[in-house]
Amino acid sequence: MILALLIASLSLPHGLPAGAILHGEERRGAVLVRLEGAPALSWQACAAACGYHEACQAWTHNAYQNRCTLHAAPLTPRPFPGAVTGLSPSLAARIERSSERPPSAREREALDGGLSAPPAAISPMPESAQSQLFPER
Repeated sequence: MILALLIASLSLPHGLPAGAILHGEERRGAVLVRLEGAPALSWQACAAACGYHEACQAWTHNAYQNRCTLHAAPLTPRPFPGAVTGLSPSLAARIERSSERPPSAREREALDGGLSAPPAAISPMPESAQSQLFPER
């Protein structure tokens, strides 16, 4: 298993879309499992471990703690020196495929400006409602 992770990690970064791997960033929350040992040796091995775990959506490798964390949700990354985070290969592939599809009819209508615009003017709030919401006036 360890050898399979290390071999898989050698080919992982190629083919992932830009932004799928972020250096100097981490994700918190939605932890599936924290891994020690071989998956914690490098961010590539951590990413490969995420690819093998069906429920994994994102991963974070912390070089200072030699820890690999697999996440159940791809929460927003935040700056963290010494960490590398990324999306699971399956999630990154889904995002990439969706960006290559043509827009739907509804999306084309929105892009063409065909959706109804918001009202031109907003009617003022009645005095009785204003006095209830803002009693100090």
